Amino acid sequence: MKQVFNNIKKKMNKKNVINGLLFVLLIIITFYFVFKKSSLSELIIHIREANKSYIFVALMCMFMYVFLEGLNIYRIMKNFKDNISIVKAFKYSLVGFFFSSITPSSTGGQPMQLYFMNKDKLPLSHGTLALLIQLLSFQFVTLVLAIIGFIAHYDLLLHHIGNIKYLLFFGISINILIESFLIIMIFSKNMGAKLIKWFCNVLKKFRYKKADLLLERGLIQLDEYHSCALYLNEHKWILVKTMMTSLFQMCIYHSIPYFIYRAFGLNDYGVFTFIFMQAVLYISVASLPFPGSMGVSEGSFMIIFKMFFPASLLGSAMIISRGISFYLFVLISLILILTFMIVDKHLERRHLKKLVEVGEA
Repeated sequence: MKQVFNNIKKKMNKKNVINGLLFVLLIIITFYFVFKKSSLSELIIHIREANKSYIFVALMCMFMYVFLEGLNIYRIMKNFKDNISIVKAFKYSLVGFFFSSITPSSTGGQPMQLYFMNKDKLPLSHGTLALLIQLLSFQFVTLVLAIIGFIAHYDLLLHHIGNIKYLLFFGISINILIESFLIIMIFSKNMGAKLIKWFCNVLKKFRYKKADLLLERGLIQLDEYHSCALYLNEHKWILVKTMMTSLFQMCIYHSIPYFIYRAFGLNDYGVFTFIFMQAVLYISVASLPFPGSMGVSEGSFMIIFKMFFPASLLGSAMIISRGISFYLFVLISLILILTFMIVDKHLERRHLKKLVEVGEA
């Protein structure tokens, strides 16, 4: 197992370097186009004039968003009687946020969370189940909020978002497929096996060389999904609590643009309008193969929220909102992850030193 994780670590280090470079490149391109339309001096003036209390609330919303995912992980792992603290769970949440942010379609988050759990000597089977339940809950809440937002503001959206509506339909369709796939894989092992075999047979027809290996890995993964179903069947309240926490988590995350809106002294629209509109924006871009949906998120914000912000404030509102909900927290999560790693290394060395001292005594 150790050798397997060493191999995974090497592959991930290489991938993370590539993703990091792509991430930086996308930041440069995104900010080039952003500041092409909005001047930096104008942004600084708007930040100075904004109500700092609302900006602080927006920052706290982002902290709570990351913390609540950690709370879900903590609750599930604690139910397994694992040696986990809320601080460790928060670390795994930060790891998930950071690596999801720098990898296309957020694919790097969960593998790295499992890697850090393994380093902390937590059972991988428990970690996998915790992340599966969290993913199932997160996808379901994301989809429901976006659909409610779309239905509640159907006329408003279709008349103002232009071609973004195609991204919206694409995002909703992809999330429905993902949620359906998760439900089938978790709660119907037979149907899940048939789907995996059918998909691999299709790949074989296109002469994909690794189809058999994919089938083998898929069936192993299916066993993990089935274990999740058995666990949920015995602990139904865990799923309910996780769903409720995820709902609160996504609501406070989607409310960040609202607090920026209030920071500029605007109050014509309520918080739920912003939550549902941001939910629509989120689902429209989340499945796109760009790290953190960079570029697309910014452009979509400018289109969707132009009906709420005056043209003179829209660019600054987007930069502040996106800065808090993404760019700033990518940096904060990186700093905190490195801090956790340094502290863990220090504690490990101190523990080894004590063992040596006891042995010598």
